[in-house]
Amino acid sequence: MASADMTLNVTVAAAGTATATIQTRSNFRTWTVSQVSVEMPGAPIGATCDARKDGALITPLIPTGDAASGDPPIVLRPGQTLTVEFAGCTPGAVGTVFVVYDDGTGEST
Repeated sequence: MASADMTLNVTVAAAGTATATIQTRSNFRTWTVSQVSVEMPGAPIGATCDARKDGALITPLIPTGDAASGDPPIVLRPGQTLTVEFAGCTPGAVGTVFVVYDDGTGEST
């Protein structure tokens, strides 16, 4: 299995929300996500951030900077999605989502 990571940047829409979507890049591979980190410097008090798998809440996160990691990891099979949803944020603000995962290939990336 190969450890990999990705960074996604999201911009807050006029409604105060932004969503980063993580999916496997293959119809035949299962990913094992071991860490999701978020950062939106300057997010206002009361802003929220949630990690969800297929819409089900995994964990809330602190939007200005937080990480969800440890056991159990999140298993993403083809067709499943992991989303990180920011809400109550300032329109135009940019958030960063960093994901560490095993892509199941056996190769280092």
